[in-house]
Amino acid sequence: MKKVVRSLILAGCVLFVATAALAAATEVQKFGAPVTAKKAVAIAKLARDPARFAGRKVRLEGTVKEVCQGKGCWVEVEAGGASFMARSLDESVLLPKDCKGRAIVVQGVVKALPRAIKEEPKEEGHACPKPEWVVATQGIELK
Repeated sequence: MKKVVRSLILAGCVLFVATAALAAATEVQKFGAPVTAKKAVAIAKLARDPARFAGRKVRLEGTVKEVCQGKGCWVEVEAGGASFMARSLDESVLLPKDCKGRAIVVQGVVKALPRAIKEEPKEEGHACPKPEWVVATQGIELK
């Protein structure tokens, strides 16, 4: 009888740990405004001709290729062999520096990178990339 009780307790503990791990793995972290755009823009299409999307709100879905190691203000989103930079221009949406490789959804407006940001000085030990075009981040869901 004691063996049966121990086995049941052990099975319950294993089930609890497995359930907690699964919940943690599927948890979505949200940053900034809620992501409301429903249909994603193909990153390859956006990367080929970003001016075509200028001023439009877009949704990007993919994987974090790179993330800012200074403040967490930018992220490079990759999908289908192409990537595009999303950046919080006002630094109101900052990401964890250890999110590389995680699934991500970004919502923002496609903009030419403002001149002031292109000319900002390098921080000591850290340089942000300065592409011509970015998605100005409004909200992010990190999985």
